[in-house]
Amino acid sequence: MLYLAFPADLRERYAESTWLVYDKQVLETSFAPGDILLLSTWVVPHRAEQLQIIHRARQEGARVIFVGSKEDETDEWKRQLCALGVYDFAFFGDEVVLGVLDDLIAHPRTPLDVRAYVDETVWHLAREDPVVVEVEAPKVDTDEPTQDEAPVRPRWRRPRWGKVSSPTPERLQVVQPRLVVVLGLWPRAGVTTITYLLAKLFAKHLPTGSVACIEHPRSWPRMWDYFQLDARMRAESYRHWTVDGVGQEIEVDGVDLVPLPPGWIGSADYGQPMVQYIFRQMRKPVTLVDVGAQAPSDMLFSVADQIVCVLDCDPTFLSIAELGNQYRALTAKYGESMVTVLNKWTRYAHYGDLFEDAVRVPYLAPEMMQQALWAGQFPDVSAWVSELHELTERVVKPLLPARLGG
Repeated sequence: MLYLAFPADLRERYAESTWLVYDKQVLETSFAPGDILLLSTWVVPHRAEQLQIIHRARQEGARVIFVGSKEDETDEWKRQLCALGVYDFAFFGDEVVLGVLDDLIAHPRTPLDVRAYVDETVWHLAREDPVVVEVEAPKVDTDEPTQDEAPVRPRWRRPRWGKVSSPTPERLQVVQPRLVVVLGLWPRAGVTTITYLLAKLFAKHLPTGSVACIEHPRSWPRMWDYFQLDARMRAESYRHWTVDGVGQEIEVDGVDLVPLPPGWIGSADYGQPMVQYIFRQMRKPVTLVDVGAQAPSDMLFSVADQIVCVLDCDPTFLSIAELGNQYRALTAKYGESMVTVLNKWTRYAHYGDLFEDAVRVPYLAPEMMQQALWAGQFPDVSAWVSELHELTERVVKPLLPARLGG
């Protein structure tokens, strides 16, 4: 199906096409593998909405053709389009040449045709047409528990959250840069720890410089001191993306970090500017955002490929109705793209039936975690292969580029 988000009705020229008249209609349209979306800046004028539509359409398997005004034509915008897997684009002045549209629709470009705008860090992932791969639904471990792992009768009151189950159906996804948002519902659940573990697990399967890790502006600024970044760069010379929309990255152990400035105090959400920054920088296969326990705008959630909700195994928090309402609201809106991680799992925790599809991360050795903290390093994931098996299989591997055999 050809979808025309264009100011003029061209359905007669392109038979059996669908005309999308205004931006809200484009935002609400779902696409499927094999669809073509002709997206114009005149129907969707705002850049953040353009990025959101492109990302979602590509995620759903559609090919996107972007048509813009000469006023918006820049090399940076073309590089950004290519980073999202959009290689068919054209910019016009006073008059749109329909023959150019005919050619773009009939003859899809490859990264080779626009190599000047394809970033070298992901060139090896984009030598051919975008690849459509099948992502299997996560498999729940059905092994029977051993005697040591057998449940012990709980002595605490049953949480009042209700039973939530949202299995992810099989779907087709296009291999492209992935965005993973990690959040929690209460402080010290381990959101930052899970983010760093994911960063290292992704980096383990990808070339150096393929993973970026960003602190959300509403989080506490921990990354700078955790990794002792002042040994690599003077804090006064560090430029965060909130200053100019571009910012800087600092490479640590093969992962590009985007830390908040030391002493950062910020209550603003930066929803639209952050989404614009993320899409401008998403030339790497994987970008992770550490949100902490501060709920960001829906815009960030809506463009995420995976939302990781981290809950630690504390029954006192699970008995708070308000937190249960927040969790149910997240599940209702983003269930298909959300996975729940039960952090600090032990055999004494008894809510496997409450979160049937949750990923369990056991209580990791505190001395090794503290050693990494004081050394300013990522935790050593190679020492916890079995402990992080579920996290690797359920979150990391489904998002790895197929050519790299994740």
